[in-house]
Amino acid sequence: MIAFSETRRVSEPCVYLMAHRDAAGGIHLIHYAGQTHNLGERFAGHHQLDAAIARGATHVLAMRVESEQDRRALETLLRYEFRPPLNEEAVPEHIHGWRAAQYCGRPLLATRARQAHLAGSRQVLPSWTRTPKSAPGR
Repeated sequence: MIAFSETRRVSEPCVYLMAHRDAAGGIHLIHYAGQTHNLGERFAGHHQLDAAIARGATHVLAMRVESEQDRRALETLLRYEFRPPLNEEAVPEHIHGWRAAQYCGRPLLATRARQAHLAGSRQVLPSWTRTPKSAPGR
């Protein structure tokens, strides 16, 4: 967990989430998911930082990921799973969620996404919904 004010010190390639903890402090509410080759550079002028802060975001959850291909797959998986309201891209289709989950070694999520794709179901939470989904806290 990195405070927004500390992101400038992190010059690593990362996949990241802008988040805040719920009132009970147990889960993270996810506002934005992204990937970058340098977290400090990305947050020096991030186009969604002010919007995330206005929604209550207080920090970044980041994971160092060297490979750009790995970062893109993990970002797709996170956007599929959490559907962050500030991401302007459409929520990944089930088939893209399946591919990203397979690539990232998440077989249960891959199975769920594949079944949804084969059933022809629509996204549970469309991209136009602007309510953040929660993630378990640590």
